Amino acid sequence: MPNIYLDHNATAPVRPEVRKAVAEALSGEYGNPSSIHRPGHRAKILLEYARASVARLLRARPHEILFTSGGTEANNLALLGAAAKRGDRGHVIVSRVEHSSVLEPARALEQQGLRISRIPPSPAGRVDPDQVLRAVTSDTFLVSLMHSSNELGTLQPVEEVACGLSGRGVLLHTDAVQSAGKVPLDVQRMGVDLLSLSAHKIGGPQGVGCLWIRDSVTLAPLLLGGAQETYRRAGTEPLPLIAGFGAAATLADVELPSATAIRELRDWLEEEMGRAGDGARPGGSVRVHRLRLRRGDRPPLPCSGGHRLLSGGSPCHAPHQSGSRELPGRAGGFHERSLASARTVARRVCPRRLGEGQPLRGSRDGGPREKPESVTGGTGPARPARSLTRWPRPESRWQ
Repeated sequence: MPNIYLDHNATAPVRPEVRKAVAEALSGEYGNPSSIHRPGHRAKILLEYARASVARLLRARPHEILFTSGGTEANNLALLGAAAKRGDRGHVIVSRVEHSSVLEPARALEQQGLRISRIPPSPAGRVDPDQVLRAVTSDTFLVSLMHSSNELGTLQPVEEVACGLSGRGVLLHTDAVQSAGKVPLDVQRMGVDLLSLSAHKIGGPQGVGCLWIRDSVTLAPLLLGGAQETYRRAGTEPLPLIAGFGAAATLADVELPSATAIRELRDWLEEEMGRAGDGARPGGSVRVHRLRLRRGDRPPLPCSGGHRLLSGGSPCHAPHQSGSRELPGRAGGFHERSLASARTVARRVCPRRLGEGQPLRGSRDGGPREKPESVTGGTGPARPARSLTRWPRPESRWQ
């Protein structure tokens, strides 16, 4: 029996269309995007097409997209770049549910003399926006609040915090790595100033991501050297990876309207696991795609004889995974529950295949389960494959 891979929130399998886009870039566009000859011009066109595709997913403008090596670099640049640009001591607010690539830069800034406020979540895993806003002081220059939890899937009140920060001169960064392709992301409506994405969470290649930077925001670069990315990140752009990112972003944007498919699959799987005594229950009132198992019995990898693959907690903390560093321990019950959270339901997995063979194993402790109030996200069937790296040659300075 073939494996059923459900751990898409750790990394999603590369989409066939993405593999094709990467292969086309590897075989056909060998020029350096910064070169002035024709192969360089063609590479530049492909680079900017991918940039426009990622911007479209965020309803942003292409020149606001800065390509990075992934979500970790994007988060580091948001915090460290904003702090370096300020040039003096100040105050940064983060939540305790942030990814380690936000919490660790915040800790580094604290060691440099900056003041860091860490806002805890509620027992449901949601940060209180009023508590965030009450923590703002006259020297606060940055708030970082992830869009959805990488461990529990809880959607955070980013727009509410943005509304409260309006006109106060405080930048708002959100880590939307786990939300892309599952819920709509419109940077203008959200009101944020900085937003991080990673390609491999939406079926793109590993090793590439981006930071969206609002036009009015200036960050100090982490990498110095050439003029790439408008002097904001030195180094030759990895064109095949970026082409794959653009293809994945296009697919995620096209498939977003059919978001109910994954939600229905997740709800069905929770029902089946509950009937089997595996104790699944929803991961929160408003969330992206996570299952929740009862108590602290983290499902082993691989599950059920190697046929259904999922994980608990964050892979960034493996193999020393004894509980979440970000979520409260005994007080909120999340120290154990974060490990008992199955991190995803996979794209286009047939329920009949999930029902074959042995059940997914969690705790045998069943019990009543709450239904989520509302969940949006997921993706539906892919549209017919097409070339995602080619576009009509524009009237531009690169011709």
